[in-house]
Amino acid sequence: MASGNITISQEYRPCIVKEKRALFHGWVHTKNLLGQEFEVGIVEYEDGQVEEVTPNNIKFCDDKLKEYIFEEG
Repeated sequence: MASGNITISQEYRPCIVKEKRALFHGWVHTKNLLGQEFEVGIVEYEDGQVEEVTPNNIKFCDDKLKEYIFEEG
């Protein structure tokens, strides 16, 4: 049996939200007053303000997709 350490680290990602630069902290599962469940992103703006943002309002700027290989076609 292999033994080792597992390290979980927070990776902040630069993004644009509402034409403002921000750091993406992660996803949070939440629900509204009607009990509907959904995911929101937690972002931090340059002025230190933190906000919950719907996924369609987040544009990542770090080109993470370039790290993955996609088959052509």
